Amino acid sequence: MIRFLADTYEQSQRLRIETGERIRAVLQGRDRAWGNVLDGFTHPHKALKGDTSLPCDRCKSILEDIGKGKSVGPVPILGSTYQRHWTGERECFAAMNGALIGHPAWPWLKEVKGIGATLACKLLARLDVHKADTPSAFWAYCGLATILATLYHCEVCGMDRAFPVGYKVTGKHTKLKGSRVCKGLLVAAGEGRCAQPKPGRGQKAPYDQYAKKICYLIAMQFIKARGCPYEGHYRSQRAKAERERPGWSAGRIHLTALRKTEKLFLSHLWLVWREAEGLPVTVPYAQA
Repeated sequence: MIRFLADTYEQSQRLRIETGERIRAVLQGRDRAWGNVLDGFTHPHKALKGDTSLPCDRCKSILEDIGKGKSVGPVPILGSTYQRHWTGERECFAAMNGALIGHPAWPWLKEVKGIGATLACKLLARLDVHKADTPSAFWAYCGLATILATLYHCEVCGMDRAFPVGYKVTGKHTKLKGSRVCKGLLVAAGEGRCAQPKPGRGQKAPYDQYAKKICYLIAMQFIKARGCPYEGHYRSQRAKAERERPGWSAGRIHLTALRKTEKLFLSHLWLVWREAEGLPVTVPYAQA
């Protein structure tokens, strides 16, 4: 049921935003397909006649009134559609909160700073703790497991890169800590592991891409939540990589620290959820 609610909520939210953008385009004079609908249309607070360049804050207040049924907007059919999606989105949100109350992992999740009911519901809807005998099963399902890679190094700028085995690497690259093309080339320097790449066109990902996206969004919320234990873990992992991996780019350091933070969170979620279900557990090994 949680998965249905999460999918329905996201669908309602997407349709509400799409319809809202069409109304915004009309209010700002960018969409004239509906004719001179602004003539004579007044907002409960301010007249809009002749105004074809409304600021975002005024458009936002109008959309809020349309959603609450206080106005139909300049185009009634768009207004009624927007109100329907607005109502559906809020009904799904309330239903999600109700479903989360009975979830075994929610008592712990609701205390985690940085993750709210929406992201929690979307993540729980993708995971099945009964099929995950170890924390690494969650990692693999969410696209966080590493794969075999070939390590490359540039003698000129000192950059270190890793590409999945079999990738065709030309060696050309942007200079480490710079924006220009480096004069050197990346040369194979050994074997290692790297994060799973995005699937190519026509290829099927060996993991749930949506779950991976949700984990990324959750980790980004952790970074913004000052005082959150996972925010501290991210910063410590980032500082460690900066000390120990001078050849890594800032982007790679950030993504590596982010991935380790996601894995730590998932290992804790797996442990709490398994214990709540009365299933056997192992000691989480999030630092692996």
